[in-house]
Amino acid sequence: MFPCGIFSLHRRFTMGAAFQQPQRFLIAAHEGDWGDDQATILAIVRRYFSDFNDNGFYPHPDETALQRELRAVPTLQRLSQLIGHAEARGLAITGLGLTGLGEAQRNAILYAIALCQGFPTSTDQRTHRVAWDIRARPESGQNSRYVTFSERVGNADMHTDSSFYPMPEEQFMLYVVSAAGCNGGETLLVDVDDIHAELQRSEAGRAAFALLCATPLPFRVPSVYAASDDGVEVHLAPVFQRHDGMLAMRWRHDSIVKGLAARPQHDTPAVRAALELLNEVIEFRAPRFCQQLPDDTLLWADNRHALHGRGVYTDPARHLIRIRISDLANAERVGPSGISAD
Repeated sequence: MFPCGIFSLHRRFTMGAAFQQPQRFLIAAHEGDWGDDQATILAIVRRYFSDFNDNGFYPHPDETALQRELRAVPTLQRLSQLIGHAEARGLAITGLGLTGLGEAQRNAILYAIALCQGFPTSTDQRTHRVAWDIRARPESGQNSRYVTFSERVGNADMHTDSSFYPMPEEQFMLYVVSAAGCNGGETLLVDVDDIHAELQRSEAGRAAFALLCATPLPFRVPSVYAASDDGVEVHLAPVFQRHDGMLAMRWRHDSIVKGLAARPQHDTPAVRAALELLNEVIEFRAPRFCQQLPDDTLLWADNRHALHGRGVYTDPARHLIRIRISDLANAERVGPSGISAD
């Protein structure tokens, strides 16, 4: 079932004691070295990029041609086969082998891995960076600013990435540069099918599910991803949808709550009750993976059929890199222009 080579699937994720074992979150070990492949990848990327966008890169205008070249590199082929054949909604690959690289080289290889899975997207409207640093920022002093999870210490509630944009990416990757020294900041993953199964156990859950399938709700864009700090940007969409016969979600509780405050015409008692019940199921009842990922681990996850979050941590040195990946080329995507703004 899994490709041979320098990777082996050796165990499922360990679990917190309060939750039963989800079945679709796996871990694999990188058991070899890259040989000359890292140098090959860097040479290919340098030919295409004259500007690394502050080492964050950007969606390249010739991304399809670049993708074809990178997919011919053996280690990238094996990584893509592992991810594609795992039939998982979350897969962590430990000991990836990027620890000794500088920031630009490391991010270039992460960009290359992502481009072999699909098409990396720019993470916000202002920097257009593909590789986004998840680490605590100094306090801005702007009390009205909507701070997102990746800018602060502490926990991150379960969510899907880009839930506040017209076309959330289908996949994302996280690479652990430095795990939290406080032993916190565990990666959390929940399967959408497990959330649905839990909702179906009660009449109230079934009613909440029906309402959240049929009712578009306002998702507010966090300030760091908005076009400016001055306005409020909102996108309307239902929480649950079906794609190719599979149940998918877009979810970020704080974004919806702030969206309802900005668009109160959508705020009803029935909507509030459904959201609170769903949030309780997600945060406290659905089975979840919970584990601190070590340095030099790459996590790939399905952004439509799994939610992800983070356990509490206090170490400001914790540092991850995130790249979001679309199944569609960037030229075919509907971007933030579909958002309404005040």
